[in-house]
Amino acid sequence: MSNFRTRQAPSPTGYLHLGTARTVLFTVLFSLVNNGNWFLRLEDTDRARLQPEAAINLLEVLYELGLNPSEGVSLYPQSAKQQRDDFYGLYQNGKYAPYIQSNSLSFHLQHAQNLIDRKLAYWSYLDQEARDDLQEIKKVNKKAINYFKASLDDLANKGKTETELYTDVQTALNHIEKPVLRYKMMRDQKLDCYDKLLGKTSFDLTLEEDFVILKSDGFPTYHLAHLVDDYLMKTTLVIRSQEWYASLPKHIVMFKDYWNIHDNSEADPEFMLDGDNGQGVPNYIHVPFILGEVGNSKMSKRDGNVNMQEYIDKGYTQEALLNYLAFLGFNPGTEKELYLSSSDFE
Repeated sequence: MSNFRTRQAPSPTGYLHLGTARTVLFTVLFSLVNNGNWFLRLEDTDRARLQPEAAINLLEVLYELGLNPSEGVSLYPQSAKQQRDDFYGLYQNGKYAPYIQSNSLSFHLQHAQNLIDRKLAYWSYLDQEARDDLQEIKKVNKKAINYFKASLDDLANKGKTETELYTDVQTALNHIEKPVLRYKMMRDQKLDCYDKLLGKTSFDLTLEEDFVILKSDGFPTYHLAHLVDDYLMKTTLVIRSQEWYASLPKHIVMFKDYWNIHDNSEADPEFMLDGDNGQGVPNYIHVPFILGEVGNSKMSKRDGNVNMQEYIDKGYTQEALLNYLAFLGFNPGTEKELYLSSSDFE
């Protein structure tokens, strides 16, 4: 088996969406074509929208569809000695566990501290009123918000110094003002980012605002959590929706900064990628949206028929559903409608 590793990392905040199911299918197909494997990670750091029962439903639907991961969270153990997670009632199979992101909180905090120590991230104590004021100014001057300068000015007005920006994680999380940790993204440089489907895009980082990577509740945002986990789990390809394409420069910059935190001599040579985005950076594919009935916006709950469980409940077969997902937004150029085996493509 090659060192090709790809993944899906849904959030347990609701039912399995049609678009997510299609992306999972693409992930499975890429792993098969590249003789690699794919794993399923549960990204559950959004505690406000968390629905524990959604995790079980997600896996049940994927099993019904035959889209079973090589490793990661699972409904079933690989051995009799394996323990089930108490919160979700799931098992975690594979050498890169934990695959439940909230179980990795200590790792996320540790790597957040690494970024603070290198002054790549800083604490922002701006309250809601101050942030709202910055947004109003932005509407007028049409310029990106310089959160680093705003945070510095805020500290100066309070009689504090720049050192407060780089205090340690535990001290900041216990602070009465409940700061958030922002990544220092706004830089005087251009960055070329590559997508295996969309090609190259050049981003001006002076227009990119510093963004939150650790919330005041101590949980990481997607930006930090996926950075740490994809790095440690040796992910070589990330397939996700095009709505994340605007975040590509954030993630490429973070991966490159993160790579430099570590001594390259200690890195696993199998993860020394030749990808366009640089050493140690996963390749990305941002798949197009599935459009709704009107055709000018992505399919949403308002369009109906987006809950995969409902298709299963109505009796649609696995083959029919996979065929349907595979050809959403794609046509091979023929009038043939069913592609159920390799012979159908001859």
